[in-house]
Amino acid sequence: MSNSTNSNESADGTIPLETAKAWAANWRTHLSNSEDVFQGRSFFIPIVSINTLLANSPNAEGVRAYIGMEDETDPLTAKLVIVSVVNGEEVLTLPGENGGEDRPGTVDLVTACPPVCPTGGGPTLDS
Repeated sequence: MSNSTNSNESADGTIPLETAKAWAANWRTHLSNSEDVFQGRSFFIPIVSINTLLANSPNAEGVRAYIGMEDETDPLTAKLVIVSVVNGEEVLTLPGENGGEDRPGTVDLVTACPPVCPTGGGPTLDS
């Protein structure tokens, strides 16, 4: 099993669109090939990811979340890839600054439980 540390993202939580698509495809492959019971119980979503989506798509009516995996054979690499939705359409890329290269509109600084579960001792939806 992996000890994934979200090494593919930038400081603001963005990840390349290709990575987001690969993770989602890995999740689908895992589901279709696995007889295991999914062990992921929750995802922690840092505020920076939410703020990035809001800053990049202030007119968004919501977000869509896709379950993905970095490694299609390892459920502990589960990811939740989040993308803004504006006028019913997913915002997959954002215009680059000063005419530069487009930036990803997808974010993930999310951690799954397990392996990273609440440790504060207080009640959770999982307790």
